[in-house]
Amino acid sequence: MGSKGCNSLIRAEKILTHIAYVGVASYMELLREFHYPKSSLLNLLNVMIECGFLIKSENNQYALGIKNYELGCQALHRKNIFEVTKRPMHELSLKSGLVCHLGAMESHSAIYLDKVESHDSVPTRKSWIGKTLELHITALGKALLAWKTQDEIDYFMDVLALTRHTENTITDKKAFREELQKTRLRGWAIDNEESTYGAVCISMPVFNMYKRVNYAISLSGNPDVYSGNNVDRYLDMLRQCADQISYGLGYKNKSLRKGN
Repeated sequence: MGSKGCNSLIRAEKILTHIAYVGVASYMELLREFHYPKSSLLNLLNVMIECGFLIKSENNQYALGIKNYELGCQALHRKNIFEVTKRPMHELSLKSGLVCHLGAMESHSAIYLDKVESHDSVPTRKSWIGKTLELHITALGKALLAWKTQDEIDYFMDVLALTRHTENTITDKKAFREELQKTRLRGWAIDNEESTYGAVCISMPVFNMYKRVNYAISLSGNPDVYSGNNVDRYLDMLRQCADQISYGLGYKNKSLRKGN
């Protein structure tokens, strides 16, 4: 019994690692990849769904479930991600004079993992660590989504409700797909008063050693801050910070920031 249980655990770990790398996978894709017995694989997948480690979409694609994020966040709070992000984020906030946020995906939303305010930034109570964010109205949400695989984006398009918050909010799913494509091509995302009037936010993805985007960082300010050519200066600062964090997470190839 112990040996059988260990084998199941090893198989589950391999499946999670594979899906974390490719984004989503079907039952047949997993069967071809691992050559596990059909009934054993199906039973294991069902148990992993029940435990929250996997979710299954309407088109029978398996993706990582919220349980991985919960456990990962617990581990990261004890060590890794904040050791990598704290100094670059403080430097970014100090140089820019703006509020800097670190965000991650949580189920069908984004969440603030960290917030850094400089002495020159305008204090705000509208954001706090642990606050959940709708993906379609936030620069962080767009940055976290834009570098997902096409299958992952299709999945989120099925489940997201593009609720209007301001006149600038994108509520059409075709238009939102186009916005994500623009974001990926230029390498950064923007919330142009789409979540609330008087607030503009720019964001860039953070890549890990597997070239996946699990985190993004952002700078928040009022519309006047980003007027004219000022946005280019802030984008340079943001890019340096994102590249520094990505490097700290083992990412080496900067070519993915734009395009692919």
